[in-house]
This record gives sequence, structure tokens and C-alpha cells, in this order.
Amino acid sequence: MKQRDRFIPITLKINSIILASLIAGIGAITLYFARDISDAIEKGTRENLSLQSRIIYTSIENFMLPGEAPLAVEFFKGIDNITEGFSVDLYRTDGEAAFSDNKTIQIVNRNIKRNRFPLRERTEGIFPERAHPAGISAAMQNPPRDAFFRIDADGRIYSVIYKPLVNLPKCTGCHGSDHTIRGLIDIRTDITGSIRRQRSALVAAGFFFLCAVVLLALVLGRFLHSAVLKPVKCIGDVCSGVASGDFSNRVAVSSNDEIGRLGETVNSMVEGLHERFKLTKFVSSSTIESLKDESETRKKRMTIFFSDIRGFTSFSEKRSPEEVVHYLNLILNMQTEVIHEEGGDVDKYVGDAVVALWSGPDAEFRACTAAAVIQDRLPANPTEFAGLGIGIGITGGEVILGMIGSSRRADFTVIGDTVNTSSRLCGAAKRGQIIISDEVFRTLPGSCKADGPFRLKVKGKDLYQKVYILRKVHRSSV
Repeated sequence: MKQRDRFIPITLKINSIILASLIAGIGAITLYFARDISDAIEKGTRENLSLQSRIIYTSIENFMLPGEAPLAVEFFKGIDNITEGFSVDLYRTDGEAAFSDNKTIQIVNRNIKRNRFPLRERTEGIFPERAHPAGISAAMQNPPRDAFFRIDADGRIYSVIYKPLVNLPKCTGCHGSDHTIRGLIDIRTDITGSIRRQRSALVAAGFFFLCAVVLLALVLGRFLHSAVLKPVKCIGDVCSGVASGDFSNRVAVSSNDEIGRLGETVNSMVEGLHERFKLTKFVSSSTIESLKDESETRKKRMTIFFSDIRGFTSFSEKRSPEEVVHYLNLILNMQTEVIHEEGGDVDKYVGDAVVALWSGPDAEFRACTAAAVIQDRLPANPTEFAGLGIGIGITGGEVILGMIGSSRRADFTVIGDTVNTSSRLCGAAKRGQIIISDEVFRTLPGSCKADGPFRLKVKGKDLYQKVYILRKVHRSSV
């Protein structure tokens, strides 16, 4: 038999699904908004830096065209003092800081062919402490384009824009026309505080998100347990009880929803099953089996057992109805138990008579064994059975097996000449006798004892029937 998989409670499955769904759903939403906020901050920073770069670019042009480089130097120094965390640097195309030496002055004087701009005695630049980061080549393209970066320096985070200073036609008179870019503006702003606040917000959002997931999981789990799992478990317990023959339990219906309707349906089903279970006491097992197998009418070889209480009519006249029914049920119950022990099936009760059927191997021997046991028990317990006795007739042969009756009330039973003959043998049997047909006698082992043969005239038969009176049956002879 295949081993069953390890049992996993449905509560665990549902809670796992809920947690996974909440984590995936709310987590995706949280990440989306966090990414959207981060992108918005990044976009805003870039737009702000781009705007500032254009303003500064225009200012530098206005200073440089009339040859007012000292004003440009003062301008850069002034910007550094405006706000902490914001700076503007100017570099030449070779990466060196502007105004750090007299190289540019010498080139300009040579291009205009006169010493218009005097050399400075102090050659240190105005930005000696700032070395530009790698990536300057990203802005030194042709055509020139702005380049954005985010860099870490000294534990701080900066957003940086490199804006090329284009060598326009109006600038070539001083700077020459052999290059497109004559410098690079480095504008950077400290975004460390913004990044930290953003990270703190994400951590806080993650914490609240986790708390929300746990809370929702607890609430939904509690709701599912009370609204679904507990009623389903109750329904399962009721069904398990029915499977083991206990029809006393019912589902406690407390909701007017699908689960409540399921509970009402299960209660109705249990009541119906209980009624059908009680009806099995009044229906033969062959009838029940026929319903399972959807059996059709057919011919079958069977052994038929008939028994009838002798003197029961006069016995009934001298007893109260309660006593009559009591002793009748005692005798019928004793016969039924013996018949079932020997593999037979009670087909029907007709007043104080019992009709039983056997089929399969040794059917005749088992029927005779049951009859012998019944005849032994009755005289052995005269007080219990009020001194009543029975006569038994047994024969075998082909019968018609099918559903007999009307469309409103029917029974799955046997009919035919074999059934009639068994009834006639029972009618001829005296108190304590077992009359068997010649067909049955010939199948019994030699250890079984019987008197006969005798000739018996049976109603409905032209010829005499050869019969025997069974005396003893040995179980060990099978």
C-alpha cells in the first residue's frame, strides 16, 4: 500500500499563502513607491543642477568675453560661501584646475599677439584642495554634452554635473580655434542628508510594512479559522462519525453563508443516511448489494432455506400481543444470527417464517449446518424460547433473482420452482425436523447423517419428490 504523504494542516497552508501574497503585494507596492520617490528626488536634483549649470555658464561667458577673469575668480569664491555642501569648480581640458597657473594667460596673449593680460605672481589656483573625480571624459564628447554622477568622498555623498565650456566662435579670438571645448564646469551638491533621510524612511516603511503584514495575517488567519476552518473540521468530524456508524453528531450552523449552507446540507445528509441505515434492518443484504451493483434480473443457482414456527397460531391465542412479539423476535433473531454466521442472507420474514439464501461453494452444506444449529438451540433453551419449535425445508436449484414489486415498493428477491419446493418441504417438516431435497443430500459429505429417502407429494408437482430428514451435520467434514 502506498504510504500517505505527511499531513500538513490547511491552517498552515492558508497562512503561508496569505503571508506570501501580502509580502509579494504590499512589498511590490512599497518598492515601487520607494523607487518612484528615489527617481523623483534624483530627477529633481539633476534638473536643479542643470539649471544652475546654465546660469553659471552664462555668468562665466559674461565675465570672460570682456577679459574680466579676476571677476570670475571672485564669483567662484562667492559661490563657495553661499551655502555649505554646494560648490562650483572650473577645469581646463587637460583636467587641471583653472586659474592654478599662468598657462591660459600666456596662450591668450600669444593668440592676440600682445601682452594684454599681465602674469600673476601667485600661481596657486583658487581650488587647490579639490581634485576632479574620474569620468571627465564622459563630458568631453563631440558634440559636447552634460554628464551626471553620484560620488562618495570623505563619508559624504555628492550629486555632480559636468558641463562643458564650449569654445564658441566669439571665443576663438582669444582661445584659438583648434579645439571645441575649452573647459569644464564641475557643479556638485551634498545630498548626504537627503539620502540618509530617504534610507530612514525606507527602513521605517519596511518596519511598518512588516507590522502590517503580521497584523493582517493574524486577522485573516483568525477570521479563516473561525469562519472556514473550524466549521470544516466540524463537518469532517461529523462525516468521520457517520463512516464509523455514529449518526448522533450534527454540524453547528452559525453563519448564513456558503459554509453555513454546507453545514445544513451535511446535517440533512446525515439524517437521510441515518434513516437509510435503520431501513437496512428491514431490507435483505442481497437487496442492498443489488443497489450497489445495479444488478439486473438473472438466473442463478442457489440454496433456499425455509423455516416456520410450529403451533405459533395457538401460542398467539394464549399470550398477550407483547409476549407474542417478544418470543417471535427472539426466535427470528436467533435464526438470523446463525444464518449470517454460516454465510447466508435472510431474504425476508413472512410472519413467523424465515426465508434465507446461500450461494457459492458449499452452499448446501452451510445451509444444512445453519439448520442443524437452529434445531439444537431451540430445545436446549425451552424457557428462553417458550418451548416453541420450528420445521425447516432446504432445497437447491436454479432461481430467478431480481427486483420484484411495483415502481413505488419493490424488493430484490428470488422466485421460481425451487423457492416453491423449499416452502413445501418446510410445510411438511414437523417440529424439530429438517427436510432436505435429494439435490441437497447428494452434495453433503458422508459424515452427515440423514434418514431416507422418503417419497413426498408436493403441491404443484405431479411426481413424488425424493427427500431426506437430516439428523446430524459435522462441521469438520468440510
